[in-house]
Amino acid sequence: MPEPESKQERMYQAALLRIAMKMRKEELRGFEDIFREILKDMELEETEFRHYLNAHMQSLMATVKARGY
Repeated sequence: MPEPESKQERMYQAALLRIAMKMRKEELRGFEDIFREILKDMELEETEFRHYLNAHMQSLMATVKARGY
């Protein structure tokens, strides 16, 4: 049986989805602007979330493509 995801993991996953949706809707804004907005809104620690994002970037891009964000 897989281990339940931590609250931090769920927050990071939600943040990834928010980034993907904003990137699609707000094409003129750069990634870094959107990234910083999500960090602030969700009160995430930048270094840890950036590390998570780098490790899951491939997954993020697959989600964007699959869901048409």
